[in-house]
Amino acid sequence: MRDSQDLQQSEIVGSALVVEDHPLYRDALVHLLHAILGESKVTSVSSVEEGVRSAANISELRLILLDVGLPGLSGTEAVMAMRRTCPNATLIVVSASEDRRDVTAALRAGAQFFVSKTIGTDILSDIVRRVLAGELPEQPAWISQSGKAAFLEESLPSLTPRQRQVLVLLSNGYSNKEIGLRLDLAEVTVKMHVSSIFRALGVANRTQAVLAARRLGLYGEEPPPPANGPSHS
Repeated sequence: MRDSQDLQQSEIVGSALVVEDHPLYRDALVHLLHAILGESKVTSVSSVEEGVRSAANISELRLILLDVGLPGLSGTEAVMAMRRTCPNATLIVVSASEDRRDVTAALRAGAQFFVSKTIGTDILSDIVRRVLAGELPEQPAWISQSGKAAFLEESLPSLTPRQRQVLVLLSNGYSNKEIGLRLDLAEVTVKMHVSSIFRALGVANRTQAVLAARRLGLYGEEPPPPANGPSHS
């Protein structure tokens, strides 16, 4: 990998969006990006809602720096909203949180990096330069306050064959009742399977489960509907 000083301006293309409500920190991020991209290629807003609206008007949006602790949309919902709006941009969460659960949730929701706000500007600048030059890690990364990178564990969770069937149908938009009809299961049994799937994937809701399944490649063919009514097994 090349040193960041070797990444010349001509190699760095695209625009950036900063989503941060704290004026001083937002100005610092904007200043950092100006030094890399130039003033005309950096847009800053103070909320995710503004970010979603602004993104549609930004040409060649390559990078988003997002604080997930904002009023309004926040946390994983903020990550998913920006990811839906800008599916091809690299999304870096910049957060004061050092809670591994927050890190894992953000990375599984679609962020490529979770960066501590306590790291030095030289480290963040190096990450931004490499991202804009197309040098991305193979796995989502957490840059903690020490400045060291830790990678999201992407080992496949342990799911039973039945849970995998439920996950496929859940990913295809079926309700618990519809899943029960397709798999010949009582709805209460489906709810138990869904809860077990959430625990195995480390997620809190159906949307996060779908994103985690896609990231982990947990696909399969949709099972056919049964000939008889639902059972209780």
